[in-house]
Amino acid sequence: MTSIGIAKQVRWERPSVQTFEPVTLANAKTTDGSLTNVLRLIGSFDDLDADGPPPRKSLDQDWSQLIDHIRDAASHVREVEAQSQVQELRVQQLLERARDDIKEAADRVRAADARAADVQARSEALLRAADERVKAAEERARIAEGWLAQIREAFASEFMTKQDTKLIA
Repeated sequence: MTSIGIAKQVRWERPSVQTFEPVTLANAKTTDGSLTNVLRLIGSFDDLDADGPPPRKSLDQDWSQLIDHIRDAASHVREVEAQSQVQELRVQQLLERARDDIKEAADRVRAADARAADVQARSEALLRAADERVKAAEERARIAEGWLAQIREAFASEFMTKQDTKLIA
């Protein structure tokens, strides 16, 4: 039960205390001389018991119940506070774990970026080296073609002249 429910159950009003004047024959007499007005003034005897101050034991019991209710409410508040602290600790642990996971993911992303940058730099270096080798091979092929052209010319000029001279002779 909540503390508000407990507070609603406890009587917060002070018991009403009525003062009664003692009824004597002198003040109870009326003009007609009957005691009916006295009964009307006081009320029924059942009302006297209900409206009178509560007995001391009942008042002590009400206060005791109020203290018990306050203790129960305080115990409930402590339990709720303890549960709240446990849940807050769980939330803190989850947040810490999430932060660690995010940090690890960021580290993995940085490492992957570094590897990708390294692979890209190496591939660019390999492409430059291959391009240089292609250029060198093209230069060697051009030089070789030049030599081949010279060899063909030399061959043609040397053999053609000798053959032409042999044919002529």
